[in-house]
Amino acid sequence: MWLLLVHAVKVKQCGIMGIDLRTFILILGITHLMQVVVFTYQYIANRNIKGPGWWLMWSAAEVVGFSLVLLRSVPWFLPYSIIFQDIVIFTGTIFIYIGVLVFFEKKANWKIISVLWAGFVVLHLSFVFLKNDFTARSFIFPVFIALTSFLTAWNIQKFKSRNISLTANFNTVVFIIHGSVFVYRALGIGMGMPVAEVFSPSFFNFFPYLDALIMSLMWTFGFIMMLNQRLNSEILESKEHFELIFNTYPDAAIISRLSDGMFVDCNEGFTKITGYSKEDIANNTTISINLWKNPEDRLILVSNIIEKGYFENFETVFQKKDGSLLTGLVSAKKIMINGHPHLISVTRDITGRKSAEEEIRNKNEELHNLNAVKDKFFSIIAHDLRSPFHGFLGLTTLLAEDLPTLTATEIHKIAHALKKSATNLFSLLENLLNWSSMKQGLILFDPQRLPLFPLAQESIILMLEQASLKDIKLTCVIPEYIQIYADSNAIQTVFRNLVSNAVKYTSKGGVIIVSAKYITDNMVEVAVEDTGIGMNKELRDHLFQLDYNTNRKGTNGEPSTGLGLILCKDLIEKCRGKIWEESEEGKGSVFYFTIPSHP
Repeated sequence: MWLLLVHAVKVKQCGIMGIDLRTFILILGITHLMQVVVFTYQYIANRNIKGPGWWLMWSAAEVVGFSLVLLRSVPWFLPYSIIFQDIVIFTGTIFIYIGVLVFFEKKANWKIISVLWAGFVVLHLSFVFLKNDFTARSFIFPVFIALTSFLTAWNIQKFKSRNISLTANFNTVVFIIHGSVFVYRALGIGMGMPVAEVFSPSFFNFFPYLDALIMSLMWTFGFIMMLNQRLNSEILESKEHFELIFNTYPDAAIISRLSDGMFVDCNEGFTKITGYSKEDIANNTTISINLWKNPEDRLILVSNIIEKGYFENFETVFQKKDGSLLTGLVSAKKIMINGHPHLISVTRDITGRKSAEEEIRNKNEELHNLNAVKDKFFSIIAHDLRSPFHGFLGLTTLLAEDLPTLTATEIHKIAHALKKSATNLFSLLENLLNWSSMKQGLILFDPQRLPLFPLAQESIILMLEQASLKDIKLTCVIPEYIQIYADSNAIQTVFRNLVSNAVKYTSKGGVIIVSAKYITDNMVEVAVEDTGIGMNKELRDHLFQLDYNTNRKGTNGEPSTGLGLILCKDLIEKCRGKIWEESEEGKGSVFYFTIPSHP
């Protein structure tokens, strides 16, 4: 086809369809101007790819060069055209050569480029200023154009990649043809073919311009195709990299529709963490498979995504395929797929971390309680145990030193006070030792099925003397048929402390009633009710806490540590029951506790 075109040109001699050479050069300049627009767009749209910027400079240089050719018709401008037109056009071909190298991300050898360009410029100017030789200039120009074209073709073949091989081969052929046309012209001039004036209507003049028109259009098309193939290849590689990262990421990653949570895809991390396979989620939503433990959490996440476009570190609970729960930390971002908003979310399983945090909290609470136990223990030893001993020692000192001068009535009062002091000390020591032994796990706990009334009656008998001294009526109305399953020593300790407290905080002439009833087939509720001074809300809220001082003296100045109630709570809970109170300041108190009736 190319040979037929050459033959047609020979027949016409100076143009095609009556177009003269000036008109053809003008068309050539206009086509390059259009290429400037094309490569400007490619340069702006693909700033991350090197190459289109140099090709843009090539097309701009060709526009300037062919403009200089046309300006040869202006007599006063002719010398400038002679000097610059070939230099500008050749510089454009150098720009193409550089653009090809940087497009393939190869470092341009500026020494070779400089020598090539400088060599042409020196020779061209030599035959302008030193010896004005039009024929020599006409020979030098095609030689350097052909050399640059062949170098460009060689570099395209050398550096082409597999993904753009087809268009690279096309561009290689175009540059080889382009170089061959100028080899033909150089050989013709070298063999003595006469070189006519630039605008002379001859085939020899017309043929290079025709080549410039056709070949420049061809390689412009080829460059754009090569650029598009590279972009498509990079998009495909990016997609493959994304899929590789997506599928190998250890956390659970899913892509779902924003509107309803319809699954699009999930990675292996999701299937491993949740137990759901890709077949399980096909045509399902995150709601329909009950992935969210609380579906409202998804609404919160989606509302934040809609507002900000992303959301990070959203903590929520998910439900696995087997029904077990996991705590996840979700980060999500909105993406568009086929014009519709979707979510890509990554969930990190922090169940283990949450368990560890919970264990740390429990350990801290345990440490806090141990410190409270220690502080309480030292407080009792330093104050509550020490003060009664001072009173006891004072009485014994008085009895030892003043016995000869004391009357029988005074001795009787001192003895009664000693007994009272010793009783209080014994009760305090017993609670302290029991509590200490319990904290160390030294108390033998032997639960048995026992009648409740004898246990309560035995403890109440011990308190009758203290109650009678304050004229308090102490009554036990527990039915004899009620039975419990508990450790007898533990229950007697609870009764003893609760009744002792009731006596302590009930004024003279008051009433204390101990009762019990079945509240279920396997649970007994015991109540110790008094008409004493009661408690305010602050005291009730901290009644069973070690780190709060609930000490207060009884109605007759009886000492208190608050240890008895704490001991009762520990013992009742060990028996699988619970203890609580109801009280109003000035209106008495009721302490309740529950105990199982069967194992």
